[in-house]
Amino acid sequence: MPDSQRRVQASPNREANVLIEFRMIEPMSAEVLDANSDDVLDAVVDHAADIALGPAIALNPATCSIKLRFDVLAKNDAEIHGRVGKVIAIIEEKTDLEIVVSRSSVEAHGDSEESQAGEFATT
Repeated sequence: MPDSQRRVQASPNREANVLIEFRMIEPMSAEVLDANSDDVLDAVVDHAADIALGPAIALNPATCSIKLRFDVLAKNDAEIHGRVGKVIAIIEEKTDLEIVVSRSSVEAHGDSEESQAGEFATT
C-alpha cells in the first residue's frame, strides 16, 4: 500500500457532538435537580474527562431532566457510540441518581449548529 493511502487511513480522529438527556424517576425541586446536575458534571469531569470533552449542562425542571452536552473524538462511529456508553456508565456508577430515561443524539461536529438550541453552562 502506498504511503499516501496509509496516511489517509491514519487520519485524525472524528469529532462528534453528543447530547444526552437524563429524566429522573421522582419529581424534584429545581434546587435538588441543580444539585443532581452538579453530581453529573462532577462525575464527567472527574472520571470521564479524557472521553467527554468540554461538558456543559442544561436543566429542565418541567420535565425533571438534565441535559449533558460534550464532544467525543474517535476513529469511527462504533467507537464514538462506545465512548458515549462509557460516559453514561460512569455517571450511573458515580452518582446515586435513579434514571428513568436516557436518550442521546450524536452529530458530526459541523452539524451541531442544526441541533436544538438550549442554554448550556460551560465548565
